[in-house]
Amino acid sequence: MLIVTGMPGSGKDEFIKVAKKMGWKDYHMGDIVRKYASMDNIGISDKEIGSFANRERELHGKDIWAVRLSEFIKDGRKIIIDGLRNMEEFEYFRSKFPDLVLIGIHTDREERLKRVQKRGRPDDAKVLDQLINRDDRELSWGIGNAISLAEYMIVNDSTLEKFKENAAKLLSRIEKERFS
Repeated sequence: MLIVTGMPGSGKDEFIKVAKKMGWKDYHMGDIVRKYASMDNIGISDKEIGSFANRERELHGKDIWAVRLSEFIKDGRKIIIDGLRNMEEFEYFRSKFPDLVLIGIHTDREERLKRVQKRGRPDDAKVLDQLINRDDRELSWGIGNAISLAEYMIVNDSTLEKFKENAAKLLSRIEKERFS
């Protein structure tokens, strides 16, 4: 099992697109957050979703989203998870799937802002202050520790094509070294 972590707009979704083309099945922690938020009639803005996710962590533990997502995972082979926000989530997944590999993706803030503005999700930042606020919230959850402890790191500072090429090379290397 692979887990991808990185700040919003760093390229996690693009990495996962490459993995899916290579036969990996993807799960997204954000989908689980939005599912539970919807069940509680929480709005879809970044602030509403973020506050809900934070409240759930405070009420049920920092690993609550990993616990809830893992209920949907039946087999740990060729699985890739997006959205790790803290080491408690990582430790929970590792307790269930010992062959876990953590991959970090880094992109500078200005480039991430351009990317999230382009993709246009309802909960994406529109201006730099909004991205800074989201970054601060995610850093308060512990995402910085998770990124810094990744076994593999991709710096996404070039073209999309080059990033996809680097992602495919890394995935092939991991498959060969860890899962064959």
